[in-house]
Amino acid sequence: MADKQFSRLDELGAPNSYVTPPTEQDLAYTAYFREVCKRYNIDFATADADEREFVMRMADKGFFPKRA
Repeated sequence: MADKQFSRLDELGAPNSYVTPPTEQDLAYTAYFREVCKRYNIDFATADADEREFVMRMADKGFFPKRA
């Protein structure tokens, strides 16, 4: 059963699709994003547009260092 599910995912992601596995940086950003949501006590799924924008900006600001 699981093999069928995985083969279906392979069909969706190959050969000309835009699906790629997450990189280490993607996973680290996701974990950091969840921490920011917890810090400000915001549930992203039920937040309004202003709260979502705020959380995304704070996560970007904290995760990606400023470049000179």
